Amino acid sequence: MKRLDQFAEIAFREHPGNKDELRDIPPITYEKKYFASSTDKAKHVDELTFEEQMVRFHEELELEREKYRPYMRNLVPAPSMTRDRQVCSHFQFRYQTPTDVSFTRVLDGAGDWEAVTIPDFRGPSGEDGKWTGFYRSEFAYPGIPDGKRVYLVFKGVDYKTTVYLNHKCIGSHEGFFAPFEFDVTDFLQENNTLVVEVQTDIPMMGVGGTKLDGDKIYAATGPGWDDPYNGWSHCPPGAGIYNKVFLEQRSELFIQDVFVRPDIDSGSVEVWIDAVNTTTRVMENFELELEIMPQNFEGEGIEPISFTVAYAGPGINYFRYKIEFPTYHMWEPESPFLYAVRIEVKNDSHCVDSRDRTFGMRKFHMDEQQVPKGTLYLNNHPIILRGANEMGHLQQCVMNNDFEQLIDDILIAKIANLNFYRITQRPVQEEIYDYFDMLGMMHQCDLPTFGFIRRNQFVEGVKQAAEMERLIRSHPSSIMVSLINEPSRTEKRRKGHRYLHRNELEAFFVASRQAIFVENPDRVVKNVEGDYNPPTREGLPDFHCYNLWYTNNVIPVGKMYKGFLPTIREGWKAGCGEYGTEGLDHAELMLSRYPQEWLPASEQDRWLPNDIHGAQTYNLHGDWYAEQTSMQGWIQASQKHQSLATKLMTDAWRRRADLVVSTAIHLLIDAWPAGWMKALVGVDRKPKPAYFTYQASLEPVRVNLRSDRWKVYERESLEIEAWLLNDTAKEYGKCRIVATLRDDSRDYAHYEIAGQLPIASSMYAGSIRFSVPSVQDRQKLYVDAELIDEGGRILNAERFAFEAFARARIQKPQKVAYLDAASELLGSLLDVAGERYSDEAQEDCTLVVSSPEAFNNERTAILSKVRNGATAVCILKHSDNGIWELEDTQIQTVKLREVYTLSMQDESLTMTGIKPDDYAYFYNLTTDRLDGMTNSHLLGEGIEPIVFAYQAHSETPGKRKLPVVGLKRVGKGLMFFICLPLAGRVGFNPTLDRLLVTLMSEKGVSPECCTPLLAAVRSDELR
Repeated sequence: MKRLDQFAEIAFREHPGNKDELRDIPPITYEKKYFASSTDKAKHVDELTFEEQMVRFHEELELEREKYRPYMRNLVPAPSMTRDRQVCSHFQFRYQTPTDVSFTRVLDGAGDWEAVTIPDFRGPSGEDGKWTGFYRSEFAYPGIPDGKRVYLVFKGVDYKTTVYLNHKCIGSHEGFFAPFEFDVTDFLQENNTLVVEVQTDIPMMGVGGTKLDGDKIYAATGPGWDDPYNGWSHCPPGAGIYNKVFLEQRSELFIQDVFVRPDIDSGSVEVWIDAVNTTTRVMENFELELEIMPQNFEGEGIEPISFTVAYAGPGINYFRYKIEFPTYHMWEPESPFLYAVRIEVKNDSHCVDSRDRTFGMRKFHMDEQQVPKGTLYLNNHPIILRGANEMGHLQQCVMNNDFEQLIDDILIAKIANLNFYRITQRPVQEEIYDYFDMLGMMHQCDLPTFGFIRRNQFVEGVKQAAEMERLIRSHPSSIMVSLINEPSRTEKRRKGHRYLHRNELEAFFVASRQAIFVENPDRVVKNVEGDYNPPTREGLPDFHCYNLWYTNNVIPVGKMYKGFLPTIREGWKAGCGEYGTEGLDHAELMLSRYPQEWLPASEQDRWLPNDIHGAQTYNLHGDWYAEQTSMQGWIQASQKHQSLATKLMTDAWRRRADLVVSTAIHLLIDAWPAGWMKALVGVDRKPKPAYFTYQASLEPVRVNLRSDRWKVYERESLEIEAWLLNDTAKEYGKCRIVATLRDDSRDYAHYEIAGQLPIASSMYAGSIRFSVPSVQDRQKLYVDAELIDEGGRILNAERFAFEAFARARIQKPQKVAYLDAASELLGSLLDVAGERYSDEAQEDCTLVVSSPEAFNNERTAILSKVRNGATAVCILKHSDNGIWELEDTQIQTVKLREVYTLSMQDESLTMTGIKPDDYAYFYNLTTDRLDGMTNSHLLGEGIEPIVFAYQAHSETPGKRKLPVVGLKRVGKGLMFFICLPLAGRVGFNPTLDRLLVTLMSEKGVSPECCTPLLAAVRSDELR
């Protein structure tokens, strides 16, 4: 049965058009200026091999380890008192059975149990993912000292938890990420039985391929589990006790939480202290002593200060103190200095409880006053967030107690020039935030909601928003939260009877923002990640864009590359929280970790990637690259496209730093083999080539070269734009760009221009204009550019590669007859001489016709000439909706999604000088940008595909080829049908021109002596 790809369905569904508060975003306007001729030349931009990049990767990783090792120190002296803790790690587990209606069976340990060690996370026991299971543990506990209470602490259980201690229900909790605890002092015995009932529901976003949806507040990210079919792919919803469980002794009056609000503007901190009085009486006249100490560096802090508390009533009490802190070290990503505040509860000068909390002196805020709103600031300096999504690999590090890998995973992001992680669609274990703090990695935390929110879960969602904030608020690395991922329209999805409509969802945002404000007034809140039903009423807009994978998702590729942006709310900047494409894992990882049934018998055997559970490559590759035959071929082709897409998209967003203030690729590191293969680094931590592409694209200070024409003719005038990109808070007042036009053996010309780089900005620097050198046939040419500061230091270098073609390389047809004015125009654009068609046209000529009316008027004569050996080239337009009547069939066009690449018969590529990427990313003079290749394909009996798109089908291995250029044999002659849009393209795309001239030059012959092009088509037909 064909699996529904839930994520592709979201991306391909119809998205709403413009609304009153949305606006189209055209490219940046600028006054064109040109580079001057120069005597200086740019150095060759060397392109490292993958092996050389891997060597550099390991060297850089080792340097980063050494750089940040000092920041992971803890120089804080041990407290005068600590809490006794007993860890509960060994349990037995079993799923609920019908006989458990008598619940005493569970409490007594009846049934078949398996031994498990916490953390334990597991998948669904049924199709819908809904199950109930029990964890059971027996343990001894010594006597409890006078004046002490014992708390049973759960750091994280997924999803609904009910806890029984010694046959007594002591409490319950809903949600998978928030810690919770119970006072169990009165229920403990010398020997104890703990039973934890865990229930998991169907997630609110539903189960792919069904109409099932439930009440579980969960999006599409979890730690996963080691099951290649259910646990690896796309982080499916599981459940279990995935975080620590322990018993902790506390004083009758203890500190539950400490939160420090730094104020770098006034040189002070506000310390929030949550104190719990476990008794039923009022506690009076005790002291809270506060001390601030440097944690990971040697320096000054704040000496102990005592505050007398008049009284604390039963339950929780909230105390706040503002402390002057004029001299401090700032927390910065490159120098993450940390402090610790220690709070001691003292009674008659005797310490009865102590609690430390790490914090950093930093400020993160968003400007909502100056239009366009949405500029982000770190420590009062503008900042642009460049990052990646995280979906499970960091969580796995903590669950496996592998903190060295956790450190490396954060440093792998830093050496790729990332400054933040989007911890996608869920809060995670607090240890991850601790290491973010120490390593200077900012992060965004998401409430785990996706698409829709159940109306009956409104209040629970608000509660969990507050729990999320309490979990992360003390961490200086925590800069922003979001409230839902990719909300969609209930009206379109017929979900209104189940979910909040958009106006109600806006009410949820308001309520959640207020709940977060109560916990932390300084939090920057982004209502929506990837808004598919914009606009939101408050805060920074955000879009997700997968237009180089889910074709033209959100914005057409050519418009994005030109400088357009998706529609966003009037008066605001925006973020792009997700973008990316799939690239298959390396062969070594596949062979060592994949199930055998996913792999070919040998690496040389024919193989298709649809054998990989959950992979999108086979279904979606056809819009981007040709179908491959071997495993290695698929790996190379998918990784090549992933690299190209990574560069095109990252550079496009960077050139729009005037409005795009946050970007995150989806995603950096995979948590499992074949997990989310959009990852740039496999679970084995071996980067794919796109990782290095991303690293180069995110160089903080860059020169970037851009042109809409990637294939040109010799002696044409070509212009290449140069952009200056600066993600830093440093201004470069005077700099130069020096550029050289060259090929692999010689330099042709040198150019330069002066420029400046304002902080956190992008700007057009100028255009390099030149005449394309003459070539023999086709040749790669390069423009290498260097960005040089006023001191002569090279800040960055970039190469723009393009291909030049000789104009008169292919033999042109001698005898051509045109049936209409449009075909005559085509001939003139191709410089193919001919005459207007008449009945006297010779039998061996080429007939060119561009309309069904002209063809049908002369149908009998045309078909007669073709049967006798003539060639007919028929240009079809999808907009004509015409039928081309042949004797045995009708030829017409059928609507196709707009595609940017087409494929050709493999066997003909070498023989005719055609390369695999020759029919890709055509330039359109009419729109002055890259444009779609076609939006239709041919339909008719007997058409053999020459240039084609793909369509998956289940009858045979491989894909059906949808001809865009097709051949039909009629007698001794040939009929070529072409449904490529030619206006604005012919004359400006050399490979298109060569194809058309080649078709017009082909002659009908017997199979044994046919030309290379026809031989290739026929060999494919015979296969």
